[in-house]
Amino acid sequence: MGRECELDRIVAVMTGRAGPGAVVTGPAGIGKSRLLAEARMRAEAAGVPVSWVFATPGGIPLLPFVHLLPPQAAGGELTRMLTAAATRIAGSGALVIDDAHLLDPASVALARHLLGGASVPVVLAVREADGWWRDLDRIALAGLAEAEIAELLAAALGGQVESALPALLLRLSSGNPLLLRELVEAATFTETDGVWRLLQPIFEAANLPAAIAARLDRLAPGVRAAAELVALAEPVGAAILERLLDAEVIAALESERLLTALPDRRRQLVALVHPLYGEALRATLPPLRAREHRRRLAGAVEATGARRRPDRVRIAVWRVEAGVPADAGLLREAAREASDGLHHQLAARLLQAAVDADGSFESRLALVAELPYLGKADRALELARELETAAPDDAARAQALWARARVLLVGGQIDEARRTMSSAVSTTADPRVRLRLEAGQAAQAFAIGHVHESVAAGDRILRRHPADPEVRSWLAGSQVRALACAGRTRDAIELARSALDAADGPRAELTRMALLQALALDGQIAEAIALGRSALEGEAAGRAATWRAYWAHELGQVFLLSGRPATARRWLREALAVMPLQGIPANPQTWGLDALAEAESLLGAADRAGELAKRLRSALPEGFAAPRRSGSVWARYAEGDLTAAVALARSQAAELEETGSMLMASWVLHEAARLGAAAEVAGDLQRLSASSQSALPPLMAGNAAALAGADASALDDVSRTAAATGCTLWAAEAAAAAGLIHRAEGRLGSALASSARFEELYAACEGARTPGVRSSPAILTRREYEVAGFASRGLSDREIAVRLQLSVRTVHSHLHRIYRKLNIEQRGQLPGVLGS
Repeated sequence: MGRECELDRIVAVMTGRAGPGAVVTGPAGIGKSRLLAEARMRAEAAGVPVSWVFATPGGIPLLPFVHLLPPQAAGGELTRMLTAAATRIAGSGALVIDDAHLLDPASVALARHLLGGASVPVVLAVREADGWWRDLDRIALAGLAEAEIAELLAAALGGQVESALPALLLRLSSGNPLLLRELVEAATFTETDGVWRLLQPIFEAANLPAAIAARLDRLAPGVRAAAELVALAEPVGAAILERLLDAEVIAALESERLLTALPDRRRQLVALVHPLYGEALRATLPPLRAREHRRRLAGAVEATGARRRPDRVRIAVWRVEAGVPADAGLLREAAREASDGLHHQLAARLLQAAVDADGSFESRLALVAELPYLGKADRALELARELETAAPDDAARAQALWARARVLLVGGQIDEARRTMSSAVSTTADPRVRLRLEAGQAAQAFAIGHVHESVAAGDRILRRHPADPEVRSWLAGSQVRALACAGRTRDAIELARSALDAADGPRAELTRMALLQALALDGQIAEAIALGRSALEGEAAGRAATWRAYWAHELGQVFLLSGRPATARRWLREALAVMPLQGIPANPQTWGLDALAEAESLLGAADRAGELAKRLRSALPEGFAAPRRSGSVWARYAEGDLTAAVALARSQAAELEETGSMLMASWVLHEAARLGAAAEVAGDLQRLSASSQSALPPLMAGNAAALAGADASALDDVSRTAAATGCTLWAAEAAAAAGLIHRAEGRLGSALASSARFEELYAACEGARTPGVRSSPAILTRREYEVAGFASRGLSDREIAVRLQLSVRTVHSHLHRIYRKLNIEQRGQLPGVLGS
C-alpha cells in the first residue's frame, strides 16, 4: 500500500531494466522486507529468479552467503572463496541482501565485488542512508501518508472507516507500517451504519505493544510515576513540572529521552517524546495514583495564578476526576468549554459537581441542557419544572421555561414545546432577555420545519435591531438556513457573514455550517465545497468527533447536489454513524438521513434507500415538517415505481410551499421533472423561480421547460449553465436528453456534440443511475420506463402487471413500443440499454 513507485523501481533493477544495484533505506518496521518480498514475486513471475540473503550480527565470514557458496569453496582461502561465490551467484538471476548494514567484512567484500562487476542485479535493504552502499541508487521509504492509512484500514476492516481514524493512527504510528499493525491489532473497532469506528482508547494494560511495554517497564518507579504525571497533563509548562518534580527526576526523564520541548510563544511547554508513551501510560495508570497526580497538578497550576482560560478548565476537570472540591463558577466555566467541544458527558459531570458544590439556580439550569445528551430527558424535564418554581425573578423563570421547551423539542413533544416557548417569551419584561427568547422562538420554528414562521420572526427582530451584532449572532445559526430554504439565499449569505464578525466558538462554527448550505443552495457549489473541506482539515486534530461529523454531514449534502453520490454517501454515512438521529433538533440530521437515502438510490441500492426512508419516517413526530424531501422520492424511483415517485414529489412540494420552504419545494418538483413529469411541473417551477434569489430555481425551471418541450437547443444551454454552477449530474442529464432529441430530429453533428459533453460530464458523476442518464424521458414515457425497468430486472410480464396494477396485455403493448423506441428486439437486451 502506498509503495507502487518504489516497487516498480526495485522490480526494474531485479529484472535488469535499470542499473546494477539499488539500496532500500528506512527505519525498522517501515516495510523494507515486505516490499522486497513483493518485488521478488513480481520479478520471478517475469522469469527472473531471485536469491535472498539475510545478514545477521556476529561477524562470521560469509555466513549469510553460505547457502549460495559452492561446496568446494567453503573453508578455503578468502580470495578464492569470493571468486568462486561471485561466479556461482552471477548466474542466479538477481540477489537481495536484507539488513545489509549487518554484513561481516568478507560478505561486504563479496557484495561490492558483485556490484562492481555488474554480473548480477543486487538490491540491498539497510536502516541508514550512509555506508559503503552510498553510491547506489537509493530508494528511501517514508511512513505511510494519511490517505494511504485510510486505504489500508478500509481494506483491513472491509469497509468505510471514520475519517478521523487515519489521522489518529498517523499521529500515533508516524506512518510506520509495523507500528500501525500493532495499533490496529490492539484496538477494538465497531461498525455503525456501515462505518468502522474506534469507540474506546486503543490501549489497555494488557495489550501494549511489546516495544512500548518493555521501554516503560525498565523505568525506575519514581521516573515512571513522573512520566505518568506528564502523560496526564501534556502539554505542561516546564515551570509546573519544576514545582512538582525533583530536579533529579526531571533529569532522569530527559536522560531516558522521554521528554520533548514544544514550541510556544509565551511559555516553555513539555510533552512526552512520542504520543504512544502517553497512551500507554494512561492505559496502565492505577486509579488511586491517577487521583493523586490530578490533585497535585490542580494545586500546582492554581499556584501559578491560572490566568489562562484553558488552565482554569483543566483545574476544574482535574479536581472533579480527583474527587477534590472545586469552585462552582470554575466548574460551570469548564462545563461550558466541554459542551462547546460537544463533550456532553464530561460537561454533565462537571455541572453535577457544581450543583453539589453550590446548588445554585445557574448550575442547575446549565445541567438541564446537558442531561438529554445522556439519555436523561425525563430528569431534565423534572429539574426544569423545579427551576420554574424556584426562579428568583421573571427573567430566571423565563430561562427555565426555555430550557424545558428545548428538552420537549428533543423528545418530539412539538406542540407542548411551542406552548412552553411562547410562555417563556411572555413571562419576562426584561427587554434583552425577551429579545434572546424571541430569537430562540425563531430557531424553534425552523427546527420543526415551519420556515415561513421562522423567517417572519427573524425579520421582525432584525428590523428592530438592524445594527446589533449580538442579535445577528443569536439568529444566524437557524435563520441563515431558514432564509436559504425560503429562496432568500443572498440574504442568508449576508446574515451569515455579518454574524461571523461578532461570533466565536461553537456559535461561529454553526454559523459557518449554515453559510455552507446557503452557498450551495444559492448555486455557489465550488465555494461551498471549499468551505467544507477547509473546515474538515481544521478539525483534523479533533476537538470532538461530533464536530467533524457535523461538517461531514454538510459536505455530503453539497456533494450530492453536485452529482457525486458515492462521495456524498461516504460523508453522510460517517455523519450518521457518529451522531445518530436522536430527537428533533437535530433538524440537520434529518436532512442527512434523507440525503443518504437519495445517495443510495442514485447508486442503485434500493433496499438500503428504502430502509433509510423508513427510518426517517419513524423518527419524525407529528407536527414536524421535514425540510428536505428528495430522498424519499428517489427511494421510490429505486424501487422502480416512477408513478409513485412523481406523485410523492408533487405532494411533498405542496407541503413545503405551505410551510414557506419555497426553494426546497422547487427542488423536489425538479426531481419530478427529472423522473419524467416535466410537462406536469414546469409551470409551478417557473412560478416559484420568479421570487427566488438563488440561481438554482431558474435553472430547474428552465430544465423542466426544455424537457417538456423537447427543446434540444434549450437543453444544451441548461447543460452548460448547470455545469458552470457545479450541478454536474443535472448537466449530464440535460446533455443526454439534448443528444437524443438532436439525433431524432436529424441533426447528427449537434447530437454528437451533446453526446460528447454528456460523456465528459457523466464521468464525474460516480455511476449515478437516473432516468436521464440511463434512458431519457424524452424517449420513453414514464410508464414505459417503469415497465422496462422491471423487465430488465427479470420480472415476468405477469409480475410487472401485478406490481403496476395493469393487465398483462397492456404490459405486452408497452414492451412492444419500448423495443421499437430503443431499437432492440428482446427483453434480454434491456439491461445493456438501461444500464441496470
